[in-house]
Amino acid sequence: MGGLVLGIDLNDDYSQISCYNEQISDAEAVAINDDEVFVRVPTVICKKKNCSEWLVGEEAYRVALFGDGTLVDRLIKQQNKRGQATIEGITYTADTLLSLYIAKLIEHSLKKYDSDCIDNLVFTLDEPNASINDVIVRAAEDCGVARENVHILTHTEAFVYYVLSQESDIWSNQTCLFDLREDGLFYYEMKIIRGRRPQVVEAWHEKLQESFSLDILGNESGERLGDTILAACAERLLAKKIVSSVFLTGKGFARTDWAPAFLKLICNKRRAFQVPQIFAHGAVYAALDNTREKSAYPFLISCEGRIRSTVSLYAVYGGRREQVILAQAGVNWYEARSSVEFILDDVRQLELNVTPVGGVRMEKITISLDDLPARPNKTTVIELILSFTADNTMTVRIVDKGFGELFPASGKVIKMDYKIP
Repeated sequence: MGGLVLGIDLNDDYSQISCYNEQISDAEAVAINDDEVFVRVPTVICKKKNCSEWLVGEEAYRVALFGDGTLVDRLIKQQNKRGQATIEGITYTADTLLSLYIAKLIEHSLKKYDSDCIDNLVFTLDEPNASINDVIVRAAEDCGVARENVHILTHTEAFVYYVLSQESDIWSNQTCLFDLREDGLFYYEMKIIRGRRPQVVEAWHEKLQESFSLDILGNESGERLGDTILAACAERLLAKKIVSSVFLTGKGFARTDWAPAFLKLICNKRRAFQVPQIFAHGAVYAALDNTREKSAYPFLISCEGRIRSTVSLYAVYGGRREQVILAQAGVNWYEARSSVEFILDDVRQLELNVTPVGGVRMEKITISLDDLPARPNKTTVIELILSFTADNTMTVRIVDKGFGELFPASGKVIKMDYKIP
């Protein structure tokens, strides 16, 4: 590889960067400035007064604190709200501000490693959506990263990649993660479903109601309360489960000496690990895998961010009835897009088959073609385009392509949205 392999974990309070280091054959945390010890980069951006320079992270805070610039925070929340900020009389959209922030993270990474290109770049977020994904991809492209080398994962997917990159005894049974952040306590769980080919990895996460503000950890009584809450959560969530390992991440677990009861519980016949960069490292492992000819993860991953059903239809090819896979279960929804052309042979409707992972019952979706122009048999070519706006929301478009000069394309499009398992 000639360029960097990067993983970037984007959060509203802070973000983290990891890079694959070939010398140690592993991921390492990246601090954006040489004089900074902390690798958490506050997700803030600041425009210096009376110039075009933008700063991010702790440096942005410092400049704004002395009144030499204007600070904007909560960049992901602002983007989801389609927000904007007016600085020195100029209005900047949330898309622009987030793009500038991402560009700075990429710029600092390239400078730190004295590199001029990125081989693969994977971002991971709590809850990606089509809008923010598009902003991220465009920002990376503007920095010279080819579109095919930019990928976006949920935190759950990044967690899976991190765990599967460890020794197999760590994930031989169920694996859990507690993520304690400013905005709450999050719990992740992963297990391997054996006996299938390929083996299936199931993972999920939830935001726990028992979360608490990290401010309470500033005194002993607050620490005791936090420890009590966490211990109760762990006892409830881990009970009657065979758990091989438990991981801890998030700002709240920067130190763990305040939670002795919780630690005692999770370490009982289990291995426990404190991994501050778990999502960014997981993104790096996914990015590294993207550079390989053959994946090092021979699993079907079923979790948030992944399609949980295979979508197909039957068509005649070379005189034989063949199954055409339009979307494969286990693929990231943002990248699950297919386009296939067919010649209609005495067909007035299409029948799509939707088969959930591990499901024995196939669902059928019937799409009428009556709105297409009436033509003689075998004189209509259609293009079927399948895409997703979420891991369970599929969009089907059928475009009339006509049939050469004899029957010009009408431009007619049939578009339907479907919820799938």
